Amino acid sequence: MFWPLASAALALGVWALVVILAKPAPYILPAPWDVLARIWTDRSLLASHGLVTMAEILAGLLISIVIAIPLGIAIVAVPTAEKLLYPIVVAFNAIPKVALAPLFVVWFGYGFLPRVLITSSIAFFPILVSTISGLVGIEPDLLRLARVLRARKFQVFLRMRLPHALPSIFAGIKVGTSLAVIGGIIGEFVASDSGWGYLLVQASGTLDTTIMFAVVIILAVVASCLFSAVAWVERMMVSWHASQRS
Repeated sequence: MFWPLASAALALGVWALVVILAKPAPYILPAPWDVLARIWTDRSLLASHGLVTMAEILAGLLISIVIAIPLGIAIVAVPTAEKLLYPIVVAFNAIPKVALAPLFVVWFGYGFLPRVLITSSIAFFPILVSTISGLVGIEPDLLRLARVLRARKFQVFLRMRLPHALPSIFAGIKVGTSLAVIGGIIGEFVASDSGWGYLLVQASGTLDTTIMFAVVIILAVVASCLFSAVAWVERMMVSWHASQRS
């Protein structure tokens, strides 16, 4: 807890120093104390828009996890699935999601669903790749031991491959969590009348830089908290792994 707070204090200190020494116009770089005061003054507005964005982020992340992990398992377990599906997934990931956003609006309307789909499409790929990497990265000696013991494929998967893959899967989820925050904002840029992304668009039109910085700070805090929450779950579930030993 100390080091994240120390990093935040350092960033605020550098920011304040730049404002004091350079004296930029407030619409270019507002002072950190003005931004913090604005967060408190407009806390109700920020909270109401934040509920929308948080719902999109969490729903999109959940969808990406629920689809990516089983798909990764299927790709590893069934060679045909890897040959058939993996190239499609890679090609889909290469498409800029900003280009897909207007299509989602056309297909699913102007509402909550297209924004969730944009979020999940951005968070999906790192979770899938990490799942596949973890499942296939098991040590060959363990597989040879399983063959000697005449373990069935399901037993090998359940007792060897899946536990071995958990750290990699959680690494993908942590990356996906950060990307889900980005995806939620991108979705609101394109198709929204509420949320922090919508607030950013409105503020940019009026050069209200203070509220823009307020939203950016809140997003950074939210992303850090979600990342820490996933890391905590990882420590609880994978406490036996060498990466969790201090």
